[in-house]
Amino acid sequence: MSATVVRHVRTPTWSGDVRVLDTFGQRLRGLLGTNASTLPVLICRCSSIHTVGMGYPIDVAFVDGRGVVCGGHRGLMPGKVVSCHGARCVLERPSHSGIWVRESERLEF
Repeated sequence: MSATVVRHVRTPTWSGDVRVLDTFGQRLRGLLGTNASTLPVLICRCSSIHTVGMGYPIDVAFVDGRGVVCGGHRGLMPGKVVSCHGARCVLERPSHSGIWVRESERLEF
């Protein structure tokens, strides 16, 4: 598991450190078993996620191969399954009211 920084390419509304999850086990687990103060994660090679077993809602951004946000959810409650056609990775964090990425924004990893 490595760390990386995510930044908006044009409008720096959100940027931050994230944990990169790239093994099968890491990707399957995602934020499961963490608490609401954990670092955001970037799940590689992923276009579908679940919140089954989560203890808190999460903010999700699906990102395509060019780094463009192609879908997202704020406050996704536990017990849900969501996907986004064309996504290559997913950015997740514990949900809160702060700034988050929006559809069509381009991210840099």
